[in-house]
Amino acid sequence: MSSFAQQELARVSPELLSIHTPGRRAPGPTATELCRRALAEPVQGPPLAAVATGARRIAVVVSDETRDEPRREMLDALREILPWDRVTLVVAAGTHQATARAVPPEHRDRPVVVHGADSRVVDLGRTPRGTRIRLNAAVAEADLVVATGRVRPHYFAGFSAGAKAIFPGVALAEDALDNHRLKADPSAMLGRVDDNLCRLDMEAAASAVPGATCLLDVLCDVEGTPVAAAAGDLVAAHRALVPLALDVFSVRAPRSPVVVVADRPPVSSSLYQASKLVPPAGALLQDGGVVILVADLDRGTGPLERVNRGIFELGVRHQLPPRHRVLLVSRLADEVARCTYAEPRASLCAALDEALAATGARRAVALWRAGELLSVPQ
Repeated sequence: MSSFAQQELARVSPELLSIHTPGRRAPGPTATELCRRALAEPVQGPPLAAVATGARRIAVVVSDETRDEPRREMLDALREILPWDRVTLVVAAGTHQATARAVPPEHRDRPVVVHGADSRVVDLGRTPRGTRIRLNAAVAEADLVVATGRVRPHYFAGFSAGAKAIFPGVALAEDALDNHRLKADPSAMLGRVDDNLCRLDMEAAASAVPGATCLLDVLCDVEGTPVAAAAGDLVAAHRALVPLALDVFSVRAPRSPVVVVADRPPVSSSLYQASKLVPPAGALLQDGGVVILVADLDRGTGPLERVNRGIFELGVRHQLPPRHRVLLVSRLADEVARCTYAEPRASLCAALDEALAATGARRAVALWRAGELLSVPQ
């Protein structure tokens, strides 16, 4: 069944819209096999099996259920080499809400700790930039922490995964939000990691964990086909996947005064998440142009102050040209949509007609699957 955004895109004449999306990769080794290979040849440091030998308490961190990741495959590979009777599984919720459903049923034979507002945390000090580091006790008190994740574009951390599984994944929400204020820095950009102040602060926070740490990350294409995996040092292993991720997710498209961004659920289900579709338009949008965000928003806006101020004003606006407009096509009631940073319109066709007329353009560029896309001007 096609999504709301797909239905809206289908109603537009191809003469008015050029649709661009990341390419798909041919199937190769399974995610489990890629993980096995990565664990056997870690990026910096000894193999995980050797590190785990003397660890009495092992915490394996997995993302919450809103993240589409090969959790089962990663856990299958880890189970083959870790002393599983010493493992606690920790669901990293970050600033979201999560449940134990993130852990596949066959792996719930070990304790599952779901990080949340009521979790016991341990104070590990501050980062060099002053961010407090209070982490879930199951992680902070472990002898070995294994962070897992899936690498994909992230609107202010550059890419997801890596040290993010630990911070903000299992951090006190107050500390995570303090870190997130760094997304207002010009270095906090989609697809940028090495000199990204916000990500560097996350990595500094994660490095404060007293026990040994290891990473297991998987890179998949936009349809979830496994491409590569890396294990080892929290930062170095993540960086090893970044060049591959740039290749997988980059889309070349012409600059345009009108750019449409769209994706399918779950990222399109709330404005809190769908706002992350807007930054990819920044590399293509001409000054004075119009971004049209198409998202069903069946779950509403999310907390409006966080959406309007914490996400758009701090983290998105600086990635767009100085002069721009954002139009919103969704299922939100008009009175709700008018309280957001965007201007509601009844349909993509209506929004596109208005934007083309206002800018004098004859055709617009559309970025489909914008939540997993890096736009590169042709």
